[in-house]
Amino acid sequence: MSHPLHEPVVQVVHQALALMDAYLRDRIDQPTYSGRIKALEVDPLLGGYREDFRHNPELVYYLDALMLLSSLQQELDFQVAEYGANVTAEDIRMLQELLQKFPA
Repeated sequence: MSHPLHEPVVQVVHQALALMDAYLRDRIDQPTYSGRIKALEVDPLLGGYREDFRHNPELVYYLDALMLLSSLQQELDFQVAEYGANVTAEDIRMLQELLQKFPA
């Protein structure tokens, strides 16, 4: 049986991946991309499951994905200004790898 965290994290990761893909394909502009990424419900998941992350090592990949997204939310404007869209392709790759590691 999967952890209650599974579905909400998978959902937020898929939302982020869809936004990243739309941005890379020029379907949305950078301000729209930035606003929508920052609106993802990442920090409530991090805070709400803080104790689970501390005591359940099986949740490490969920934590990694949420931390990556939280960092992205905080650093997005700098990253895009500094590195351009290339950083988005790397974020997609890392999130897809983490999705594969989530427990079934």
